[in-house]
Amino acid sequence: MTTVNPSQTGLDEAGPPTSKKGLKKQQKEAEKAKRKAEVAAKLDAEAAGRQADDVSKDLYGIAPLIQSQLRTGRVWKRVGELTSDLVGQTVLVRARVHAKRGTGKLGFLVLRQQYHTVQAVISVSETISKQMVKFATDLHLESVVDVEGKVTAAPEKITGCTQQEVELQVAKVFCISQALPQLPLQIEDAMRPENSEDGPQGRVNQDTRLDNRIIDLRVSKTWSVGHLGDIWRH
Repeated sequence: MTTVNPSQTGLDEAGPPTSKKGLKKQQKEAEKAKRKAEVAAKLDAEAAGRQADDVSKDLYGIAPLIQSQLRTGRVWKRVGELTSDLVGQTVLVRARVHAKRGTGKLGFLVLRQQYHTVQAVISVSETISKQMVKFATDLHLESVVDVEGKVTAAPEKITGCTQQEVELQVAKVFCISQALPQLPLQIEDAMRPENSEDGPQGRVNQDTRLDNRIIDLRVSKTWSVGHLGDIWRH
């Protein structure tokens, strides 16, 4: 008895005949999948190349999950302790990303710990790559980060931060806990007074605050939204 291959009779594996239109559709899908795989491979190769050329690849990134498996011996400074007495010293702080701004090779972060804030500056140098600057300025607001940097005297008073006399020159930055890209409410909006001239779109409703109390509790009633405009020095 002769065995017949289903593909020779226009049958697929399930038995019913495959039309020319069906075969053409399958061919198009196969070609589409092949092109998609080629593009993905190209992007992976380019990313690997950038990573290989990144002089800062060990100085930033998403930190692995903390599972209390070891003692690092690291000592963190509290943001409220960063004063002019520490100028010239390298410190490690753990705080939330309160605000951010990037301008190509230069980036600014405002780090918040409870009600204390400090400005952190990151710029391209021999040890800091453009990829590292982009990573820092792409961090989602309210993410928890570990930042290591040198305390320097601010060229002018930073009126938008509680630590007005100093700023951090970032050497390392690792994201410990990444916040969602879009939060139910923004701290900046929650800081606006109810009589704000920005209109309803610039305020946070009471029900939104109550539904997201864990975020609303981070808002200092002593802040004003105008502070954010004073944070960035030029």
